[in-house]
Amino acid sequence: MNVCFSVYGVASALLLVAACTPVVKEGPAHTVMGVETGHTEQNEAVVRRSFQARERGDVATLNELSDPDEMLHPPGGPAIRRGGPYTDLQDLCPMCAALEHRKITIDMMLAKDDLVYVRSTWTGLYTGTFQGVPFSGHNVTVVYSNVYRVIDGRIR
Repeated sequence: MNVCFSVYGVASALLLVAACTPVVKEGPAHTVMGVETGHTEQNEAVVRRSFQARERGDVATLNELSDPDEMLHPPGGPAIRRGGPYTDLQDLCPMCAALEHRKITIDMMLAKDDLVYVRSTWTGLYTGTFQGVPFSGHNVTVVYSNVYRVIDGRIR
């Protein structure tokens, strides 16, 4: 009886380990409504790289990562076509251009299929106006929450 119990106990432990081990399926992405999904890690990397380029003011990399048909959907406003190519940081990222010594920190990044959510904190010396009011020369901290759609390695 003792031997049978030990064998049963070992078999139960193996079954428990097998049941608790996550199954990772590698393979091709699938398509939902014409959009290829399943590249979550690659999409996170694209968005992370775009934030690094914003911090450096790297217009060439931002052009590389931005789909020419990219749309900005501001809260309470109409969608704005944002696609490049851009030659000027002001046109591409007005907040980037207005912040000297900018530091951009990604506080949180969550991704699911082609969507990547980012909460970020931007700090720096503000050199522009805010809602038409001169605000130049102030150190500011701005917290953003954005959702990005990444298709074929580019922010759409």
